[in-house]
Amino acid sequence: MKKVLIILFASLLMLTACRQEHLSDSFMLNGDVRIEIKGFVTFAYDSLHCQKAFNRERREFRVHTDNVSDFFSLKLDAIPSEAGQKVSGTATWTTRQNIHSKRTSFEVLKLEDRKVWLWSGTNRIAAVVEILD
Repeated sequence: MKKVLIILFASLLMLTACRQEHLSDSFMLNGDVRIEIKGFVTFAYDSLHCQKAFNRERREFRVHTDNVSDFFSLKLDAIPSEAGQKVSGTATWTTRQNIHSKRTSFEVLKLEDRKVWLWSGTNRIAAVVEILD
């Protein structure tokens, strides 16, 4: 019985660890402003058809098409300031048929220039946003 419990515990640890590994290495190498849900790019900024916005007071990052038919936004509890920081917030994004919103905790993976790489392993939400001030 003790061996079974150890195997179950080890399996749970491995499953939890694997969940974090769904963030691809290429995510960190790509500085394109975007949101990825469960490993798929759901929305990416395109300078010809999109706009970016940042509101420091509201701690909100927004990216949307020119007609606002598709978008994503991150409204955070704090402005990210250093790698390793944990920041809670709400991610909102569109798909073909719906608008989704998820409250989660993000880890700040990287800050470079004005860009911030964020990752929620719990919900498998990854985003690159830009501080525009």
